[in-house]
Amino acid sequence: MRNRTGHALTGFAFLLALLALTACSPENPAPDNPVPAGDWRLPEGYYEPAKMPMVLVHPRPEAPGWAYARNAYPGLRWEIPIVVQGGAWPFRYEIADDGGAEGLEIGGEMTRIREGGWILRRPTPEYGTLWWDDPKPGSYDLKLRVTDQEGSTLDLAFTLTVGTEGWVFVDAERGSDATGDGSLERPFASLQPLHGDPSPYAHQRVVLAGVVPMNGNQTNGNLRIADDLAPRIYVGWPGREAVLEAFEGKINVDSPDFYLANLEFRDRSDYAPDTGSYLHMITVWDDTRRFTMHRVHVSRFQGVPHNVGYGNSGVIMFTNNGGQRYHVAMVGNTFSGPGGIVSSIYALRESVFERNVVRDAELNIADGSVWGLFYFKRDNEYVSVRANEIWQNNTWNIGQSPLAMDQSRLIEFAYNVLRAPWSSGRHGALKLFTATEASGYAWTAATPVWIYRNSLRQRVSWEGSRIANAADGFLRIKRNALHEGSFEGHRTVVLEGNLEGAPLLDERMRLTGSYRTDYLGRVGAEIAAPAPE
Repeated sequence: MRNRTGHALTGFAFLLALLALTACSPENPAPDNPVPAGDWRLPEGYYEPAKMPMVLVHPRPEAPGWAYARNAYPGLRWEIPIVVQGGAWPFRYEIADDGGAEGLEIGGEMTRIREGGWILRRPTPEYGTLWWDDPKPGSYDLKLRVTDQEGSTLDLAFTLTVGTEGWVFVDAERGSDATGDGSLERPFASLQPLHGDPSPYAHQRVVLAGVVPMNGNQTNGNLRIADDLAPRIYVGWPGREAVLEAFEGKINVDSPDFYLANLEFRDRSDYAPDTGSYLHMITVWDDTRRFTMHRVHVSRFQGVPHNVGYGNSGVIMFTNNGGQRYHVAMVGNTFSGPGGIVSSIYALRESVFERNVVRDAELNIADGSVWGLFYFKRDNEYVSVRANEIWQNNTWNIGQSPLAMDQSRLIEFAYNVLRAPWSSGRHGALKLFTATEASGYAWTAATPVWIYRNSLRQRVSWEGSRIANAADGFLRIKRNALHEGSFEGHRTVVLEGNLEGAPLLDERMRLTGSYRTDYLGRVGAEIAAPAPE
């Protein structure tokens, strides 16, 4: 296994690195006492056993040959997230066989930091990421392995092709739509040449640099990703600033294998429509398997407050159109600046939301009909929502919670750090359930919901009857730290090993005082274990 060390990050990549370091901020600077890698496994009692089997979300073996995970351009840094749903987290990632790809690296383990008699584990930006700084032309058969805390393993093998075919470059600063051909040497200046019916670039991978206007291919300004109308892969140019900026319209994803990574995505500052209906930056429709967002910074969403009364307005909408959507991966993204909710989420299967951060955000929610910034609504199953952070310097106008769930099952909320204001009319850090029953969708002892090892401040809010048709004990709440609040008992709820009340957590959302001495690494989101003697 080869871990990344000493790699310099510049510009926007450096900002992402700062945002991604767990619990490191201006208020909580990164510690200067890292310790060498040792036994990555945690002692029993310092991790939570797996709730669901390990399932590979990204990269998928059935993805087409033009997918980003299967292709790199010679000499340009390439990276992809390795995403696994279920399992006993945190994982260890290994390169079992690099196939001759000299210089290929993986973020295998969390950083280990000594604090008194403890070793704390924290994910780096590269944790769970496979990358190659200087890809060499050729074809490489790669084999990777992911191991969880219980020793379960998941192996994946795929071929990485490094070549110049199937790539199109867009450089808003140095390119030209008139004289460019989309090559590295002669890039386009905008997305406009990529449109068509069909698009000649539909199965190519788009590399962006500069502030690129999100030219739509529809009369309403929307960029529709469907059939062969437009490319499905958009990534930032390594070593360059890359911004995809919408003046009007949104991205309508209506095809599998959409990939957005390593760039900033925003609405223009003068884009503030009042459409009289829901507004999103991305709408994800049916037949959209293998949707991936990785290291995207969403810095400005202008959908609210103009769309008052339309609470589903948000950055991303995973629609409810009667079918299931498999293998969604949202990993390592940052949401800041003016905005509304992050996402309303329907009908996911085998999907992961991991290490996303909402910070320095002005959360101007349109109305109170949507409960959470990440709102897992009906018909979500086999979903892992882990290690997300929503606590630093956010402003809220009304009562949304960071996370909310309504009529989903076989879903886990784990190791999240969530802080939200609470008062009359506000929901607090986590909001659960509704009185509404779902026709043909039962909650049984075999289809539970798990909420464990989260650090929450303040309050947990309940709605209605905790789902009247649910089985006894199907909701399992374990080893959470809830500052200023309590978990209510109910026949559908199992409570085990939680800490409640105040003062549990300090301003950095870490266990404090005697709670830190007695419960660090066993309750709440911090991953830690006693240091060896």
